[in-house]
Amino acid sequence: MRDTRRVAMSDLGVWEIVLRLGVGALLGGAVGLEREYAGQDAGFRTHLLLSVGAALFGVISVGAFDDFITDGGSNNVTVDVSRIASYVAPGVGFIGGGAILKHRGTVRGITTATSLWTAAAVGLASGVGFWIAAAVATTIALVALAVLKPLSNWVDARRHAPATLVVEVNPSGDGAAVLSEIQTLALPPIKVTRLTPDEGGSLTLAIEFWTRPAQPVIDQLNAMLATGRGDIADVSFIA
Repeated sequence: MRDTRRVAMSDLGVWEIVLRLGVGALLGGAVGLEREYAGQDAGFRTHLLLSVGAALFGVISVGAFDDFITDGGSNNVTVDVSRIASYVAPGVGFIGGGAILKHRGTVRGITTATSLWTAAAVGLASGVGFWIAAAVATTIALVALAVLKPLSNWVDARRHAPATLVVEVNPSGDGAAVLSEIQTLALPPIKVTRLTPDEGGSLTLAIEFWTRPAQPVIDQLNAMLATGRGDIADVSFIA
């Protein structure tokens, strides 16, 4: 007679499950706190829920199928504990894609999308009991997001060297027409455009670029906006 006793895939008690889900929530929430502090929409609660959800998928993978496995060849059930976990990454990719936005010629939200992806991986590692990997990954993520942010900003500032073009338009000039004329050139991405009326009827046109225009473009702008024109009073670049 065949022995049909269950072969346990894992020995997860109640407190072990609680611990794995709790650690996943704690570590994912820690990453989310930094994103919350940075003013991102996907903050503390989003990262915590994503991480604990991934942890639950991990717990299900390694501990939820004990009752379906028997010894002795009475059935042909084969359980791959990695199958459920393997679907976490595509699911998180869908969520992370929603955090990435293209705005005014730039892409924003990539860091938050990657932090969501990391939080899911941390949660999954916690769910399968891979404690050291989960803790180390959380530490590295927090260092990259918080500690290394000033260095990233410094490198970004030196690389992009933003600049603002300020054009003083005479009362007889048309600020919108001047702006349209400027935009015919091969300009770098524009961050902000402001057209502000001044006392006496003149206008101040300020165009803030994400990166400083190349010198040939600056020469073209200076030639186009030469103060000899009747509608332009002054032109200047502010670094």
